[in-house]
Amino acid sequence: MRRCLGQWLVVCLVTFWGSPPVPGAVSIQEFVKAKKKWPSQVGLRQVIEGRYAITGRILLKFQHCQLEFRSTEPLPKLSRRSKRDVNVQVVGRLRRDGQKLFFQVERISKQDDDLVVYARRRPTGSKVKASDWFVLADWASRRGSFYDDPLLQEKASEANRNGIGVARSQASGKLQSLRDVSRLAVTRGAGADVQRAIEHEAFQLELRAAAGKLEVLGRLRDRIGRGLVGARDSKNGASGPLLVRYRQDPVAVYDQANSKERLTLHRALYTSVAMQLIELQARAAGSSGYQVAETIRREIPEAVGEAARWERLAMDADLKRVVSMSRAELDRLSSRMKAAGRAVEAASAVDDWLEARRGKLMDDGVAGRLRWADLLLALKNDRRRAVTTLIEADGLKPDDREVAERLEQLGYEKKEGKWGPVPSGKGGRPRRDTVPVGVQVGMSGKRLLAAMGAPRRMTRVAVRGAISEIWVYGDPGGSRIAVHLVRTRDADNAVVRSISQLPSRR
Repeated sequence: MRRCLGQWLVVCLVTFWGSPPVPGAVSIQEFVKAKKKWPSQVGLRQVIEGRYAITGRILLKFQHCQLEFRSTEPLPKLSRRSKRDVNVQVVGRLRRDGQKLFFQVERISKQDDDLVVYARRRPTGSKVKASDWFVLADWASRRGSFYDDPLLQEKASEANRNGIGVARSQASGKLQSLRDVSRLAVTRGAGADVQRAIEHEAFQLELRAAAGKLEVLGRLRDRIGRGLVGARDSKNGASGPLLVRYRQDPVAVYDQANSKERLTLHRALYTSVAMQLIELQARAAGSSGYQVAETIRREIPEAVGEAARWERLAMDADLKRVVSMSRAELDRLSSRMKAAGRAVEAASAVDDWLEARRGKLMDDGVAGRLRWADLLLALKNDRRRAVTTLIEADGLKPDDREVAERLEQLGYEKKEGKWGPVPSGKGGRPRRDTVPVGVQVGMSGKRLLAAMGAPRRMTRVAVRGAISEIWVYGDPGGSRIAVHLVRTRDADNAVVRSISQLPSRR
């Protein structure tokens, strides 16, 4: 009898330790979840695995389960290498002790801790499917939640991210598939960074497909603005090596970028679409380069260089037709070119414009020469040539009142039939060297425009039934005048009331 008992104990210990997991084992989580079925399962052989909470000589309890697991023989001492290393598998049957249920243990075996199991179950090889990772993620998630194990829950997140990575790789180049993976990333809790990376890749596909399509680009720009954080904020605009690399390989660079860098890349993608849209709209509407530049400065303020490029192209085009321009167009071109640092070219353009009109004005006698003198003064501030021209006009029509008035304004007098400078210190009409000839009190606004062109700046104020205007001519760093005009509400044209010299802003 004693010999038989000894043999049984040896067999028992072997079965307690070193036995492989029995296929079809139910987790303690699933077992507890099916508690209502326990009465109907009495006597049925079951295999249950999970983390134990306490053990005694013949008693074991699992974590989160109040049912007693009893053995008729002493249980072996369960050693553990970590807090998590408490997994066991038991084989036995539910029994009744009066009205109370318990589990009769027939066999017990130590199991690997969950992190070891996770590592062993990680999918490997070239044929791994996304679903393989999701199965592992679900297992880790359920156990991590049941045992309140943050590390195991993190492993679940890792598996979900890896599964999404496989799915994304398989969906590469297929827009709808990428959109599906993006939604799956949300469902799987892969994280906002992962989901945004997939959305960004999808946007890149859409951008390539939308090239040249006005309406499609417009919708895409708006969706990028709504879907990517910081895309509409010009403060996120930047330049540098990151953007250079991004333009070369946008998907790879975005995937590797940190959160701060991604804000910059969101803006870069948005502005790329917006720029294409601006250019397409300009072509469709026949807009000038100046209008394109203005739109860029308004919608993409950080794109200074691109706005300047469009403006430069427009100026270059205008230079080719400068001789056919109106005076107002010439003034605008000259101002733009000076502001752009192209003053020498602006001066040359003015010379070409003047030369194209000189011959015709010379053929127009006194009136033509008066006009020519006004242009020389207004556009070139060339007093010498203006005086020469006015003296020529006087020769054609001696004692012409308007010619004489212009010369006197320039500080000249006629003596013994010849015009010459008024001697220094001599009384008489004061010289107004800084006020261009042809600008006089009482002249109309139309005549002022003809003589001086469009003002550099205009201010308009309505006062007691009249409109008061101040037209400013000249460069801030040089000679400037302010012309005050008044127009009644029922009048067609304004009249010059006063002319004043403005101080230089040097």
